[in-house]
Amino acid sequence: MSQIITDAQGLNFLRQQTRVQSARAFNVEYDIVDYASLVPVNTDYPEWASGADFQVGDMAGAAKWQSGWAEDVPKADVSLMSIGVDFAMYAVGYDYNVEELGKAMHAGFPLTARKAIAARQAADIFCAETALYGGGHKGWTGLINKTGVTPVVAPNNGTGSARNWVDANGVGLKTPEQIVTELNSLLQGPPSASGVMTSLLGDTILLPAVAMNHITNTPYGVTSPNKTIFQYFMENNVTTQRTGRSITIRELPALATAGIGSVDGQGRAVGYRNSPDAIEFPMPMPYRFLDVHQHGPMQWQIPGIGRVGQLTLIRDGALRYLDGITPAL
Repeated sequence: MSQIITDAQGLNFLRQQTRVQSARAFNVEYDIVDYASLVPVNTDYPEWASGADFQVGDMAGAAKWQSGWAEDVPKADVSLMSIGVDFAMYAVGYDYNVEELGKAMHAGFPLTARKAIAARQAADIFCAETALYGGGHKGWTGLINKTGVTPVVAPNNGTGSARNWVDANGVGLKTPEQIVTELNSLLQGPPSASGVMTSLLGDTILLPAVAMNHITNTPYGVTSPNKTIFQYFMENNVTTQRTGRSITIRELPALATAGIGSVDGQGRAVGYRNSPDAIEFPMPMPYRFLDVHQHGPMQWQIPGIGRVGQLTLIRDGALRYLDGITPAL
């Protein structure tokens, strides 16, 4: 007996199925692209806004000893600088053809959610690439290559005036104390010139795989013989000492060749404050699936769209780079 699938039958069946598939796709949890843990994501913007303006401020002024008869009271003030960020749309979806639909309808078996999950994963990968390095959008940069952040080259105080923590074979070229000093510089930034005000403390460090492996497998030394460099630093870093809060250190493979200038292609370490008051990834429209669309005589498509902006520094000095910590691959 012949069974012909009409456009209306196929569309009605797909609409029922894709509602379930979309829900399943967004319920799947995986850590392939965990960009939301690396940067604060802000979804509070209107979905179709063309962009947003940030007011970045600084404070000036100082109190002075004063007499009750004084007429010239010292004044504090604030300065504001506007930073504009444009938003852009991206798209990725999935489709079905008449044969796939026919088999599912004939067997009375629901369509698998694997295609929807694949589309959602592709969208997450796209957002991660955009947040980390601009995703190829013209003029956009991200967490590991942000325009306006000047990298510092690792000091050449290692074995044989080496800048790298390890050589190409994984042999250490710097002492644990030297590495800890450089890690602290990523959290602390340049020292304050005077007074009680200090630079913006960071709470997150990202490292190339070689550097991460070295600090997690190398003993700190005679003063802490039962701890690795990683364990010692997690307990004794400048942020934890000052605030009592723990920090995060993670491996990021993209940093293996991120160094520029005199250490072009070598490893880069990134230190920053992972906080909405310091840095954010604007996402006016989180990824979503649209309604089923017939885009050919025997095919149906389920488009997916989202909108994001360029990673934005809210506070100056919230992001720091240290280049040359590992050799070029």
